[in-house]
Amino acid sequence: MLKLIDIITNNYFLKQKLKVTIPKTPVRRLTDNWQGSTKSGKRILSNPVNTKTIQDFNKFNFIRDLKSEGSIKARLTARSLVENWINEDYNLRSHEYNSVIMAERISCWSFNYSWFAESGGLDFQKKILNSVALQSKFLELKLDLSNDNLEKIIIIKGILVSKSILYETIDNINQLLTVINEKLEILTNTDGGHISRSPVKQLNLLRHLIEIRSIIAILKNVDADGLHQKTIKMGEFCRSFQMPDEYFSWFHGGSLIRKEIIKQTLNRIGYKNRIFSLAEETGFCRLSNMNSVLFVDIGLNKKTIHNKKASLFGFEFFYKKEKIISNLGEINNSKYKNMKNSLSSTAAHSSLNIDDRNNIDLNGRRITRISNIQFGKTKDGNLLDVTHSGYETIFGVHHKRQIYLSNKKNEIRGRDEILNIGNIGSIPKNAYIRFHLYPGIELIKTRSGSILLNHQKGYVWKMSSNNKNISIENSVMFTPNGPKPCKELSIILNLEKIRAYKSISCNWAFELQK
Repeated sequence: MLKLIDIITNNYFLKQKLKVTIPKTPVRRLTDNWQGSTKSGKRILSNPVNTKTIQDFNKFNFIRDLKSEGSIKARLTARSLVENWINEDYNLRSHEYNSVIMAERISCWSFNYSWFAESGGLDFQKKILNSVALQSKFLELKLDLSNDNLEKIIIIKGILVSKSILYETIDNINQLLTVINEKLEILTNTDGGHISRSPVKQLNLLRHLIEIRSIIAILKNVDADGLHQKTIKMGEFCRSFQMPDEYFSWFHGGSLIRKEIIKQTLNRIGYKNRIFSLAEETGFCRLSNMNSVLFVDIGLNKKTIHNKKASLFGFEFFYKKEKIISNLGEINNSKYKNMKNSLSSTAAHSSLNIDDRNNIDLNGRRITRISNIQFGKTKDGNLLDVTHSGYETIFGVHHKRQIYLSNKKNEIRGRDEILNIGNIGSIPKNAYIRFHLYPGIELIKTRSGSILLNHQKGYVWKMSSNNKNISIENSVMFTPNGPKPCKELSIILNLEKIRAYKSISCNWAFELQK
């Protein structure tokens, strides 16, 4: 009972502390950066509204879906849901006033104010402006308490967006931008990639920066060059991660991001950015010619103790706009740990593993180093050469992969080499070089031992290798449209004599047939 009284008392005095002067009407009209889903908007309106069924209801991003639906009913529903939320008068210590949730909510209200609020009554407009002002003031208090880098950026976004519609000037804006720049130095690499290597986190952060940048653009006498340059750099990285089919490469959760979100975000950068060939600090390489793109996870050029994916030297290959070789994708919000671990394994990527052991220990007990990264680009083609030590402590070997993409003809040539570096651990039995083929590709094994990849679009690729021990397996790929059956090619390389031979290699190639 005493605890309840204490919460109520603290909530009352905190609300008194947050009272500020607010205008009767917004100082500025903001233009929202994002489009919602018409389909989702219709779904909300199709039945009596149940807030429990609306994803992340307290963030109010669903307002964009209603706006996209566009009907009068959608506008009335948005006003009703916002007003009901304000009338609930939630305790400031509740989940509804979590810093990130609050910042997202008032940002969405502010960006979409002219759509749903201005057509409401004056009392409603006053009520929403008062709520935005209170939450903005609360965010200022929470900013000093936060120790999370991304959270600080989101909090500042909420403050800047809300204050831009409430007040003519934002007194401490330069200090806030300085904090953002400091946090971006921590969260991003110099090549524009997110330190986590996750395209999901990359795009999420980029979208926050785009919203902040749109506010800075309408204010006066604000030096935001650092923010602008970092946003451009992150946009360049995202464009490099975007494949010819307009999705992201599937590495590290890229398959979980909808194509519409990627396109919408990159369009807000303002112009076509440069695309990297080698992002060594974040650990990706992109080889390309007029018709083909080959995207490789080369890992971090430093000690890799723990990683969420054992995808070292895995690659994805596109011909024109069609994916040919891939990893097996990912399941969104999977509750099954075994399934998640399976899709994180080396075997789930188009790479090489030894005796079905991962090249990166997902539990963090084994150190993997990347060495000898070399990338060359000439008029004849692109060559990547890279080595890792993932199997050093258990088998006493390193794995070296070379990939060549020709500019003069449609072919990829690869070489995987296992190098003995000492009598460490046990002697390995086999290496498995896997190629996961995108659904819609049928395989035909020829008498010579090569494999024909017959694509549903009508063209044929031939896979060949100096090692004829090639198996064809059935598999399942988790695409953005759900799980689909696919085929897997696996070259089996015997390693039992590695300590005598010191080096055992395999050459392989994919060549388009005319």
